[in-house]
Amino acid sequence: MPSFRENRMATFLQLMRPAAGATILDVGGLPSLNGVPGFWQNYSDSFRVTLINLPGSFENFSRTELAPYRLIEADVCKSPGLREKYEIVFSNSVIEHVGSLRKQQAFANFVQSVSESFWIQTPSPLFPIEAHCDIPFWWFTPTQFRRKVIRKWHHTEHRFLAEQMASTRPISGDQLKRLFPSSRLITERLFGFPKSQIVYDRPTFRARQPSL
Repeated sequence: MPSFRENRMATFLQLMRPAAGATILDVGGLPSLNGVPGFWQNYSDSFRVTLINLPGSFENFSRTELAPYRLIEADVCKSPGLREKYEIVFSNSVIEHVGSLRKQQAFANFVQSVSESFWIQTPSPLFPIEAHCDIPFWWFTPTQFRRKVIRKWHHTEHRFLAEQMASTRPISGDQLKRLFPSSRLITERLFGFPKSQIVYDRPTFRARQPSL
């Protein structure tokens, strides 16, 4: 929802304190998603944002929508890294979709190879309503039940949702910390329930001694 994204962006700016013109790599980023504006729509003049996503991800966007960004098409779970370093790596609700624990580790390795400063968010599996399919207590139901529902979706107009949920692997806060050992963990809450988890680090923004 746009309101959640606005609040999350405000927290990102407060904690990460990116300078004007900072280079930011958004892993899995898009100009918009399902009609909801992307995170950088109001900040494209403030920062130099690069979107990196799977090949073909930008095909349905117009030149006008893509113009504010530099684009990279690649699977970061298979990439050894990038030659260019960024001041911040940002990713919102992506790491839970890349697949197995091995791929999630590859995702984390890529992020930490590109920058010492990062901000990685993922929905909490403990929230009562699943963030992608809106089914209550989805991750608390038996695996066989989830597989049966996904198979049914495959034969309906919800095929995309079926593919998405089949590849979704939720991550706990402890697992996120293991993937990003240097990070701090914060939890977004809604009505007291953990809605999403964020790990972040920003060593490159530590105070510097003034030059004499």
